[in-house]
Amino acid sequence: MKTVHVAAGIIRKDGSDELLAVQRGYGDMQGLWEFPGGKLMRGETPEGAVRRELMEELQVKVTNLRDFYTVEYDYPDFHLSMECYYCSLADESDEPQKHDRQLDIRWIPRTSLATVEWMPADKGLIDALIELKEDRLEANGAANDTETTADEPATKPKRKPKRHSKKRPKPGLLDGIDTSDLSADERELVRRRAAIKKSMKGNKRANTKPELLVRQRLRAAGLTGYRLEWKVPGKPDIAFPGRKIAIFVNGCFWHRCPKCNPSQPKRNVEFWEAKFRRNVERDCAAVAALTQMGWTPITIWECELKKDRIDATMEKVIEQVRAAEPQR
Repeated sequence: MKTVHVAAGIIRKDGSDELLAVQRGYGDMQGLWEFPGGKLMRGETPEGAVRRELMEELQVKVTNLRDFYTVEYDYPDFHLSMECYYCSLADESDEPQKHDRQLDIRWIPRTSLATVEWMPADKGLIDALIELKEDRLEANGAANDTETTADEPATKPKRKPKRHSKKRPKPGLLDGIDTSDLSADERELVRRRAAIKKSMKGNKRANTKPELLVRQRLRAAGLTGYRLEWKVPGKPDIAFPGRKIAIFVNGCFWHRCPKCNPSQPKRNVEFWEAKFRRNVERDCAAVAALTQMGWTPITIWECELKKDRIDATMEKVIEQVRAAEPQR
């Protein structure tokens, strides 16, 4: 199924809890409500798409974009993957204008979002926004309150100075991101998205420990001359082009190992289920394409390379590779 990548901007009216929504004026879903945004152009970042689309659709410039949610939804003809950003009007005096066949533009209180009919893909996002606690004003007020009361001492007792560690503090996930206009729950959504991105960015795509173990065993067996990420469907981690052998060394969590039943994330379940499903679909498509080309695909799961299983696993793999006659 084709995946369409979209980005949307969620704008809050200055000093209130109202969010900007637009009513679609064209197509099969005419009359339904959505947040402004649109498809990513070739080579465009989601942030760039939000800025461009909101300027084209509403004639407003937005700033302070913060990624906080990803919508993953299957329509009959395509899969929608939509990055959602909190953002602010660069000039609060600007009033959004209908400029792209919208039927209506409306500022809707966050707790009243369910009073209009939304696009099917947006309903999970709407539920998440409604459930957020609004403590933004209270939090900001508490932060700015520096006056002492009659019950408080004018000066606090001196504390012993803390010993400063020589180690530099690790950068926080929200360092450099302005979240002063967000509630605690909204900041937590932004923090989680940053944590997910950091986790995915930290995953090595090549030369992982499991791959190195497999290559070590192959070399010890005298099976050299393999190629890494060979240019065939799926770009196998290890390939013997002459023997038409493609070896995939898959992480159990990311590729959903059928042998060890890996854990499921408890938060943002819709996002993770869609990501896992796409990974599995790509894996199956690569295996099918290689088989059709006359190759022998071999999948080695990370759990099969543990100390008590690696010998048996690699014995079978080495046997398969040796059994394949080199083709000239």
